[in-house]
Amino acid sequence: MKLYTLFATVTVLFLAASSVHAQTEPAPPPDTGGPETVEVAASNWERSLRASLTGTQATYRNWSQGGTDNLAILGTTAYSSEYSRDRYGYKVDINLRYGQTQIGDGDFIKSDDRIRIRNQASRKFRDERLSAIFNLNFESQFDKGYKNPVPEEGEQRELISRFMAPAYITQVLGLGYKPVESLRIEGGIAMKQTIVAVTDENLSRRYFGDGNEDQNFRNEAGLSLLIGYERRVMENIFYSGYVETFTNVNRSLNYTDVLFINEITGQINRYISANVEFVLAYDREIERDLQVKQIISLGLSYSFFDD
Repeated sequence: MKLYTLFATVTVLFLAASSVHAQTEPAPPPDTGGPETVEVAASNWERSLRASLTGTQATYRNWSQGGTDNLAILGTTAYSSEYSRDRYGYKVDINLRYGQTQIGDGDFIKSDDRIRIRNQASRKFRDERLSAIFNLNFESQFDKGYKNPVPEEGEQRELISRFMAPAYITQVLGLGYKPVESLRIEGGIAMKQTIVAVTDENLSRRYFGDGNEDQNFRNEAGLSLLIGYERRVMENIFYSGYVETFTNVNRSLNYTDVLFINEITGQINRYISANVEFVLAYDREIERDLQVKQIISLGLSYSFFDD
């Protein structure tokens, strides 16, 4: 039953993401004998879709300083759709990333992987900087991930993730505060579900602890806080970042989950962009040490629409 609920939730999220602009057909102008004018009602939707493909390639033959052939490819898609009418609003953000790398004559291995869908319904108060919010978020990955993707001779690769294992669904009911356009602060009571939707004892043990080899679902209640900041640093350079926490009310504060994402995008021209991503993550139940990810990429980028 839990898996049916999970897949129903994911389906709803994807359906919400596929929403299109509501458009109003222009009414025929009255025949006044003067110049014809047509007025089109403004849409309540704003949306954007950007896709990019970046890569690096290096080949060495009899190179005196040495070197290893390598090939890396990374594809990303970022979709955003926002509806606002009077004091009510709804926004969905979808961020998909997938990359692979080949070193020498070895196999292609995963270098980056992300499925992140964020939904928010809001209702502004009299002071429009303050609003009541409800968030429904989903996170997972596309492909298998290994702790040792390039094993030593005689060593077996250790599987640590795959599609829907793990997957995270969070719901937050609380308040949002936006004192200026570039800064937002959100917090409230939260529920978080962790799912391992495959039969794999090692993955279940990794995400639910020893003695839970048959477990595939965990529900937690807690408090959530998010601080996000976005700003155009220069004409063609844009910064976006946020820090998000989840604190289980039944655990010590030392077990607070923390995610800190920073991304700088530089648009060189209409089709070429550079991107720097730096991520810090802390989840003591999975990894006691601080998790770090840093990616620098340069490649093709295109905006399909940007209202």
